[in-house]
Amino acid sequence: MDFSLPRGLRDISPEEAENSEIIRSVFVDTCRIFDYKLTEPSSLELLETLEAKSGPAIRDEIYFFKDKSDRDLGLRFDLTVGITRYVSSKRELSPPVRLGAFSSVWRYDEPQYGKYRWFYQWDAELFGPSNTEADAEVIEFAYRLFKKLGTNPRISVGSRKIVESFIRNSLSIEEKDRILDVMRAIDKLPKKSVDKIAEEYSSSVSKEQLAKLVELVKLSGDPPKVSDFLKDFKIDSFGLLAIADSLQSRGVRDVELNLSIVRGIDYYTDMVFEAFDRDKPNLGALCGGGRYDSLPAVYGRSDLGATGVAGGVERAMLAYKFSKVDVQRIFVATAGSDPKLKNFSAKIAAELRSAGFAAQSDISGRSLRKNLETQASSGTKAIVIVGEKELNANSVKVKWMSSGEEVLVPINELNETLAK
Repeated sequence: MDFSLPRGLRDISPEEAENSEIIRSVFVDTCRIFDYKLTEPSSLELLETLEAKSGPAIRDEIYFFKDKSDRDLGLRFDLTVGITRYVSSKRELSPPVRLGAFSSVWRYDEPQYGKYRWFYQWDAELFGPSNTEADAEVIEFAYRLFKKLGTNPRISVGSRKIVESFIRNSLSIEEKDRILDVMRAIDKLPKKSVDKIAEEYSSSVSKEQLAKLVELVKLSGDPPKVSDFLKDFKIDSFGLLAIADSLQSRGVRDVELNLSIVRGIDYYTDMVFEAFDRDKPNLGALCGGGRYDSLPAVYGRSDLGATGVAGGVERAMLAYKFSKVDVQRIFVATAGSDPKLKNFSAKIAAELRSAGFAAQSDISGRSLRKNLETQASSGTKAIVIVGEKELNANSVKVKWMSSGEEVLVPINELNETLAK
C-alpha cells in the first residue's frame, strides 16, 4: 500500500516549522505596531460563501466536498473571505477595523517553486474608509514587514478600475464575465506567451484586442512618468499618484506603477499591488493585495470599504536569510543505574526548564559514557552529571562541552553557574 502524500501536499519539517515561527513573530510584531488585532477565520466555509463573489468557477481552484449532513463545504482558499464575512456580520464593530491573521489555507493550484496546495499565509485587512490613506497604510504594512525580515522590497501598484475602464471603452467589451476573463488573461502575462493566452481566452478577447491591451499594461516605472504616458490613452491616474505620494510621505521607497498588476482574484475593485524582493526577482510576488469594496457588499455591508494584503509564508522563507538560532542546550546524565539517580536527574532537568533553560535528561537508559559521546556532537553546551557521591554532597558535576572542563557545583548554585 502506498502511504505517500498526494502531489502538492507535504509534511512540514522541524526546521521549516521553526523558520515559520520566525516569520510569524515578525508578522505579529508588525500587527502590534500598526494596531491590527489578531484573529482567525473558520477553516471550513459553506461553499456558497466561497462562491459568493467568484461564482461556481472558484470550484476549479479550491477543495470542496459534502459533509455527513450533506452540506456543501469548502476549505478556505484565503483568509480575506472569512475575515470579511466575520466583520460584515459584526455591525457593532466601529470602523476602522484592523485585523490580522496567520493561518493555513488550501488551493488546488498546480504546485510550483515556493508554492504548495497546503500552505501558510499571513494576512492584514483594513475595513471602513475607502480612500487613499487606507490603501497606503496596507501597502506600508507589507513594506515594513519585509523590511523587518531583512529583505529589499519593491512595490508595484496597479489599478483594476483603470484597466477595466480601458477594456470597456477601448476594446468595447462590456459583458462582466468577459471582462473578468480578460483580467485573468492579464494576470497570466508574466507566465505565458501572448499567443497562448490569446488561444486560452479566445472566446472572451480577440488576439488584436489583447495586443492593444498589452500596450497599456506593459507601462511600468516611476509614478509621474507612467502617469504622463497614461494621458496618451486618455486615462486619469490621479488616484494612483495620490497613493504614491502618500507612500513617499510614509518613507516607503522603491515604488512603481505597473498596470500589469491586476491580481487573479475577482473580488478586487480598484487599487492592487504586489511586493517583490529586488535581490531575488525570480521568486515572484512575495505578497499581494488591494481594494475589494465589493466583497463586504456581497455579505450585506455595502457601507463598508475594505483593503488588505496577504502573503505566502513559504515564499517569505525563501526571501529571508535565516540565521541559526543559538540554543544553549543542557543535558542531565546519571553516573549509574540507581532509580533514585534517574528520578533526581529528571527533577533537575525539570527545574532547569522551569528556569528557562533548554534541558533534557536521559530517557533511553544509555550509560554515562554513551551519553557523553552522543551529546558531544549534538551542540550541547554542558552536561550535568548526577552521581551518588556528588548527590550525597548536595552537588552535581558540570562538564563544559566546548573546553572539556569539569567543575563540582552545589545544587543551589547550578542555575547561576549554567547561566554564566
